[in-house]
Amino acid sequence: MLRPEFHFTPEYGWINDPNGLIFYEGKFHIFFQFNPNGLIWDSMHWGHAVSDDLIHWEQLPIAICPDEAGDIFSGSCIYDKENVSGLGTKDDPPLLAFYTSHHMLTKREQQCIAFSLDGKIFEKYSNNPIIAGKDNTPARDPHVFKNEVKGGYSMCLTVEDKILFYHSRNLIDWEKTGEFLLPQYALLGMIECPSLSCFECDGALKYVLMMSMDIPESEFGKLPEKAVPHSRLMQYFVGDFDGERFIVSDSQKEVKLVDHGPDFYAGTVFSNYPETIMMAWLGNSPESMKIPTENEGFRGILSFPRKLELIKTDKGYQLKQSFYSPAETVKELNLKSYEDKEELIDNCVKETITAEGYGICEMIYGFYSK
Repeated sequence: MLRPEFHFTPEYGWINDPNGLIFYEGKFHIFFQFNPNGLIWDSMHWGHAVSDDLIHWEQLPIAICPDEAGDIFSGSCIYDKENVSGLGTKDDPPLLAFYTSHHMLTKREQQCIAFSLDGKIFEKYSNNPIIAGKDNTPARDPHVFKNEVKGGYSMCLTVEDKILFYHSRNLIDWEKTGEFLLPQYALLGMIECPSLSCFECDGALKYVLMMSMDIPESEFGKLPEKAVPHSRLMQYFVGDFDGERFIVSDSQKEVKLVDHGPDFYAGTVFSNYPETIMMAWLGNSPESMKIPTENEGFRGILSFPRKLELIKTDKGYQLKQSFYSPAETVKELNLKSYEDKEELIDNCVKETITAEGYGICEMIYGFYSK
């Protein structure tokens, strides 16, 4: 058996990036890049599933389908509790899904909204796009979050070599406020799926900017000593957010990885939840693609949820991770604790979190398979 028991997989089809993670109406909602018609990347939709405990999942009907503007690429969700968008009512506020439409012929990428009043059925905003794009010009993966500095909301998205920041009061009209360029000591390459989260650390508020990267082999020399050299990974920076842009303030000028293993990509966090919980895409590496999961009707897995905290060590700021479920059902997991790590083996998935707090994720085949 290859299909995991505790990691989310689709009933049938291909999945990649998790999208729009949100705690809404008492349930955890995940959306995800989804091809319901086959086991290869093609015709991207937003799939949808819900859970009470982040372990047992119910797959729901497709949330957002491709249209004349293009396929439905990655993004995020916000619960518009005050109905500032006007897409619901005061008594029935909307759940907003921000996504990128990607036209497969012109390669035009634009930022759009779909909204829902029940968390299940979504309608596309009639005046999409909310941020227009140009042909052959990458601009994607909007992450929307409350702006605790100047009020309203902010959005960060990638244009591949940098991250752009926007601000809005009503979640509809957006104004560009700043940019983030990768420092030279960082891993350089194509950026995808940025997200910004706030943490209290050492008596102060700090922000963590996470992003997924596709890097050339020439950058491998910058990787931390214990990291597996590979091209598609996640790095992060610690700094400050002035309400308009992110500024690195960490004095440790070294590469920081979310996961040191060979297979952990496009991670993002739940909104509308008091703790910072992340999920990512597994099954992205060349080695993982060789595992014949298509024999069981799926291709692609989402990581087990991880709680993120920010700590300050003698090596500077660091994300500290732990496996997370809010329920007692976490006892069902095949979770083993050692002096220097916790290890979760779930058929073809092996996730490890070290005592230092970083992850090592890989897909496995053979010895651990049942």
